[in-house]
Amino acid sequence: MKADRLVSLLLLLQSAPRRTARDLAERLEVSERTIYRDVDALAVSGIPIYTERGPEGGIALAEGYRKALMHFGEDEVRAIFISGSAILRDLGLGANMDRALEKLRGGFSEMQQRAAEKARGRVHVDQRRWNQSDPPVEQLTLIRRAVWDDRRLDLAYEDRAGTATTRVVDPYGLVSKAGVWYLIARTAEGFRTFRVDRIRDATERGDRFERDPSFELEAHWRESAASIRNAIERFTVTLRVSPEAFESINGYWPTERVDPNDPSVLRVHFASERAAIGHLVLWDDAVELLDPLALREPVAAHARRLLERYGESGATR
Repeated sequence: MKADRLVSLLLLLQSAPRRTARDLAERLEVSERTIYRDVDALAVSGIPIYTERGPEGGIALAEGYRKALMHFGEDEVRAIFISGSAILRDLGLGANMDRALEKLRGGFSEMQQRAAEKARGRVHVDQRRWNQSDPPVEQLTLIRRAVWDDRRLDLAYEDRAGTATTRVVDPYGLVSKAGVWYLIARTAEGFRTFRVDRIRDATERGDRFERDPSFELEAHWRESAASIRNAIERFTVTLRVSPEAFESINGYWPTERVDPNDPSVLRVHFASERAAIGHLVLWDDAVELLDPLALREPVAAHARRLLERYGESGATR
């Protein structure tokens, strides 16, 4: 596409004081005549570009304009090129991101290009939890386009209890939290949050909706997340955790270190007392319950019930 080529041409010109038409034609795989036509197009659009004749001549940008891109420091370059674009790939934009970075890198100086390569090769961001399934990319792409174009959607949704509903929604925005995608949408009952992996079907309608100009996605999500956190019951226990279980417990549940001199003692926050009991039985001798001691009997009782159901005596029923 011509627009893509013009951006690539502009970035190449920003990376050097001047380039010949032959050099640019070879890099962009077009004819020199096409390069001169593109130079005219850039000049008409207001880009300060000019050509110089002679052995030292070529095509160049005005010095002040050319230096704008070169003002990226190494840390700024690293911030752009750190590897890991799972969020964009979820939304169907991964290939576009790759192309954009390649275009940007083409306009960098040699020092900036080395910084970009280092960043991509030394830091990778993976926001998925272990054993977390991949999101429905095709569905996310459709929803992302509807969000972008302010188009209403017909949603078939199934909540955590398995209750199925259908409704018409105005898709306002998408939020990714720990690799899980949520759709923030306006419904007849007001704004609601839908987990994208629970959307059984999404169909774009022909009509558009008008956004509330006062709506701010980040502020709405922050308020919703705070409400959810406050509504969740918290039950806290103190455990002595064996080394083999430390990573799985500390990586999944909210924890605090109790004694700075003894990293094996953790305060673990569960959603409920029932959840705490179930996990303490599951973790078996990998943990020791230190507090509250009153919880030891419910844990033992739960283990006895499991033994009765699944032990040798229960298996012969």
